[in-house]
Amino acid sequence: PCCTADNFRVDLNDTPASAWNTSASHVFAASFRDAHPGCGRSLKAIFDAWIVHFNYLCQVYAKQQMVAREEQARILNLLYNHHLRMAHRHSGPYPSVVNVVQQLGPAGMSSDESEHEVGHGERTYHITGKAWRSTTVTATLRVLDALHLGMRYQQQWNATAGAWPHLRMPSSQLSSRELPSGLPKNFY
Repeated sequence: PCCTADNFRVDLNDTPASAWNTSASHVFAASFRDAHPGCGRSLKAIFDAWIVHFNYLCQVYAKQQMVAREEQARILNLLYNHHLRMAHRHSGPYPSVVNVVQQLGPAGMSSDESEHEVGHGERTYHITGKAWRSTTVTATLRVLDALHLGMRYQQQWNATAGAWPHLRMPSSQLSSRELPSGLPKNFY
């Protein structure tokens, strides 16, 4: 068998009929029958019921993954637009910064991972680095982040109205997303 009842594993990225998931389904059915001998169901009936439930679990998982991808894309677009606004605002002394942000696009932005439990203080986002991105481009984006934060203060250090920017802390964690192709060589 692919797994045991004590170390039960299914592959939600594959079909229920895959060799691994079929084997796991047999493990589940045998384990369920052993744990509930008086259930009055045959091994085949338990197996078939598990397959129906497993199909449902796959659908739920696929929907969760789709929602997570859409949310990630939304966040990357927000971060891209925030960097682009700051680049335009400071393009006088640094005219090439707008072009840098535009060429990176949303796919070139760093994603954030939160280690926040609901109801336990402010969220801290850990910036997942891009192993492919040059340190110069990364530093440029960090400067834009700092400029955005600085502009949230008015004279005499009074914060402006509106939602406060997320606390984004650099981390050693690297992003697993694919690198965008077609960027200038010095971006890599």
